[in-house]
Parts: sequence; C-alpha cells; structure tokens
Amino acid sequence: MKAAEAEVGYTSTNWVPLLKYRDFSLLWTSQAASQLGSAASILAFPLLVLSIHGSAVQAGAVGTVQAVIRAVLQLPAGALTDRWNRRHLMLGCDAGRTALFITLGVAILTGHVSLPLVFAISGAAAILDVLFGPAETAAISQLVPTERVSEAFARNEARSYAASLAGPSLGGFLYSVGRAAPFLFDALSYLVSFISITAIRKPLQHSRTDRSDSSLVSDIREGLKYVAGSPFLRAVIFVATPVNFALTSAQFSVVLTLRENSYPPFLLGMAQGIIAVGGLLGAISAAWIQRRASFRTLLVIAVSALFALLIVSALLTGNFYMVFPLTLGLFLAPAINAALFGRLATTTPDHLQGRVISVVVLSATVVASTAPLAAGLFIERLGSAAAMTVCVAATGLSLISALCLGGLRSPALIAEDSVLGE
Repeated sequence: MKAAEAEVGYTSTNWVPLLKYRDFSLLWTSQAASQLGSAASILAFPLLVLSIHGSAVQAGAVGTVQAVIRAVLQLPAGALTDRWNRRHLMLGCDAGRTALFITLGVAILTGHVSLPLVFAISGAAAILDVLFGPAETAAISQLVPTERVSEAFARNEARSYAASLAGPSLGGFLYSVGRAAPFLFDALSYLVSFISITAIRKPLQHSRTDRSDSSLVSDIREGLKYVAGSPFLRAVIFVATPVNFALTSAQFSVVLTLRENSYPPFLLGMAQGIIAVGGLLGAISAAWIQRRASFRTLLVIAVSALFALLIVSALLTGNFYMVFPLTLGLFLAPAINAALFGRLATTTPDHLQGRVISVVVLSATVVASTAPLAAGLFIERLGSAAAMTVCVAATGLSLISALCLGGLRSPALIAEDSVLGE
C-alpha cells in the first residue's frame, strides 16, 4: 500500500511528502551532499593557491577560469544531455569528479601539489559540473508527478541556499584541519552522489530516437530555435537578464561599500550571511508561495518589490542597514526560479529539455557574470551610490518587461497556470 501511495500525485485528498518519493529523495539528498562538498572546496581552492606561493591574482584566476569554462560549455552541455543517456552522463561526471579530487588530495598529502595541477583539476571539475547540471535538472520531471515538479525545484532551491550558507564555513574548518581535507570531503560527496544515482530505479528520460545523423551544432541550433520561437521564454529572458545583473551587482556593491566605510571583516561576513538568509527563507517558503499566485503575478510582485527595496538600499548607502532591504528583495527569488524550471520541465518536450534549460540559464546569467567587475568600476569611478543606482535602473528595466511583454500574458500561459495549479 505504501509503495503504491508513493506513486500517487498531489491532490486535495491525498498528499505525500515530496521526499517520500524514493527516487527523487535519492537524487535530492545526493545533490545536497554534492553541493555542500562543492561549496566547501570553492573556498579552499584560493587558499590552496596562496599556500603554494601563488599570488592573489592567481588565487582569483581559479574562479575566473571555472566561470569561463561554464559559460563556454553551457550550450554544448545541454545538447549532450539530450543526446546521451542522462544516468550514464551523471554517473560519469560523478566518477570523474571523485577521481579528480582524490588526486588533488593525495598530491597535497604527498607534497606533490603544484599550481598547474590545481588549475588543471579545477578546470576539469568545472567541465564535469557543467555537463552534470542540465542532466540533473532535466531528470527531475521523471521522478515526481507533473503537478509537483515546481515543488521539487523549490526543494532544490532550498538545498542550494543551505549549501552556500554552510559550505564556506565547513570548508574553512576542514582547511584548518589539513589542506587536503576539503578536497577529500568533496571527493566523498561525489562518491555519495554516484552511489545514490546508481540506486535510482526510474528512467531519467524518455526513450531516445537515433540522433547519429545530427551534429552537435545542429542540436544546439534546434534548442536556440525553440527558445527564440517561444514568446514565454523570450519574455523570461528579457526579465531575468537585467534583474540577475542587478541582484549580483547589488550584493557585491553592498560588501564593497561597507568595506569602504571601514566596517570590520566580521561585519562584512555577517552582511553576506544576512543576505543569503533571505534567499534561504524564501526557498523554504517557495512551494507555499507558488500555490498562491500565477507565474506572471508572482514575477511582477517579486520584481516590483525588489525595485522598491533596492531604492531603499540605495538611500541607505554606506550604512550597515542597506543590507536588510536586499535581504527582503531576495525572499521571492527562489519561488520564481522554482516556478520557471517547473514550467520548463512540464511544458518542454523531454528530448529538448537539456538544450532549452542551457539556453535559458546562459541567456539569463551571462550578463550577471560581469556584475562584480561592473560594480567595482562604478564604485571606483563614480561612488557607491552610483553603483546602487545602476542596480535600481536594471531592476526597473526588468519590471517594465514583466508588465509589458505579451509572452507573460498569453491565454495559453494563463490556462497552463490553471492546470498546473490544480
């Protein structure tokens, strides 16, 4: 009876906790471990570079190299997700990352670690990360009932925020125990992920037709064409691109501004933690929030609130209190992300999901990757108030798009909201 009940969808009379779905629970918990390990090693990489006589520039270059790799390979990764077996792809990535971080840990323990080795391992890990991401995202819709896919993505949002909060502290502690410890912990987290994915019973994709005659370039082009032909996805990208830039830039600007105003390091760390807590609380509440508003209504409310709160934060520039409006502004972001990926998973053909996810993610975040540099330049040349004003202006552009673009107001989208919300 329990096994059968676990396959029953969400209805008003029958509700099963999401983690009671065995295969989704395996995937979710394995990626919670994996993301915690990644968040711990992210902090340890620059510390390791500095410890082997690298410069601050070289320490920062590790993250830059990884970011460039992720941006360049995002579209090919989506195409390969749709071309290859998702389970095999995810297992291969986990096996590869386990081997990479064990290699790095052993090199540290034996005194054979070098800067070229650190850069090679971090770069290879980034390649495997970007291959794994679309496959894991696309697999979600196969593991839970259609009407609960958005809720599943809300759970993923909470998982990500929790890992980003706990990971750096854990990484710092492990590094103090031994330089190899954070990387060996990360290797263990990928091993846990490998074992858990192996134990998943359900298929992670629909059956595939033979795609041997199509090239990778034509596959990518097909994904781009699908997104370009969707008024809804075009509208989402127009809204998301400037608001993602604004959020990233605002978070970076707050830290730089407080530093310029001579706030001590522990308060700078506290500011980052407070901002992250807003996202975590929003992620925990995301499933509840989604059930109470259509996607467009939720999007307009979230962007409008962020626009108003960033104005308040800009007026408080230089004061520690500028942190709190930004924290509130982040509260609704996880619900938006979960609703968007839930809609992508339930309305995009399975054989296109990897490519569509990659196109949307890249389009919505590529400009945001320049935000730290842009914020630094604005603060250096024009001052902190100007940097925050740019954030407000970018959010205003997103708000105009959310209010005016027809792709978010179509009858088809309203009908889908009604069906998915039943």
